Amino acid sequence: MTAPALVLLAHGHSDPQIAEITHAMRNELMARCPELVVRAAYLGGSGPSPVQVASKLARLGTEEIVFVPLEVGCAYRASAVVCAAIARVESACPDLRVQLSRPIGPEPILLTMLDRTLRQALSDHHVTELDGLVLSTSGTQDVRSRALLARRTRQWGMHHKLACVTAYVDETGPSVEEAIQTLWNQGRRHVAVGSWFLSTSDLWAHQAEAALSAGAVVVSRPMTAGPEVAELAMHRYVVGAMDLIDFGSLVPQVEAGDDLDLSPELHAIGA
Repeated sequence: MTAPALVLLAHGHSDPQIAEITHAMRNELMARCPELVVRAAYLGGSGPSPVQVASKLARLGTEEIVFVPLEVGCAYRASAVVCAAIARVESACPDLRVQLSRPIGPEPILLTMLDRTLRQALSDHHVTELDGLVLSTSGTQDVRSRALLARRTRQWGMHHKLACVTAYVDETGPSVEEAIQTLWNQGRRHVAVGSWFLSTSDLWAHQAEAALSAGAVVVSRPMTAGPEVAELAMHRYVVGAMDLIDFGSLVPQVEAGDDLDLSPELHAIGA
């Protein structure tokens, strides 16, 4: 049985770094599983769309695809933009079996990556004093995802023994300006913003500009896609691939009244 293809699904942007990050992730995954077909698709911006990637794979004989959204703000369900893109794939490629996995999500391991990028930003800007942190993310309507993001914010703040507030680029919660103002109201004047993003998307650029205008001493670059993210993507893929299996077709159908003789197996187990 041929394994389903894995398609990394990223938010597009004119910045070539997004393609570089996704390409690096693809190489990492192919190095782990050389027999696995791995591709990348983009929502908007430059690069092939999900429909283009799926159509090409179908022409090459692929029958099943698992799309893995590279979204770190959504924990349980991909964003509406991603879901709409997958619906277009299903409409354009009706013979393909398509599965959308859970997004990468706000996993604890990403806090290590967030620290790494923020330390680099502090070093680059020669910042030596901090008394507040903001974890800035794209935002989500999902209540459970928001609760998990809030937990990561608390964990990050407790780790550094600093006040920490979550900020959202969309309107689902406090903006990065409001989060910084909250800390300023507490008398904190040296506030750094950690970017809970994987790439330099439009959303990241918007929050970075807004944070600096609001008085942040530094804004970290996106976390990018290191080995930790590749590991999470592979896990999401495996679970999604399992969802494509039709277990009903693998179980022998037993007619009513059939007498199954299990004695040989039972005897072998007891032997």
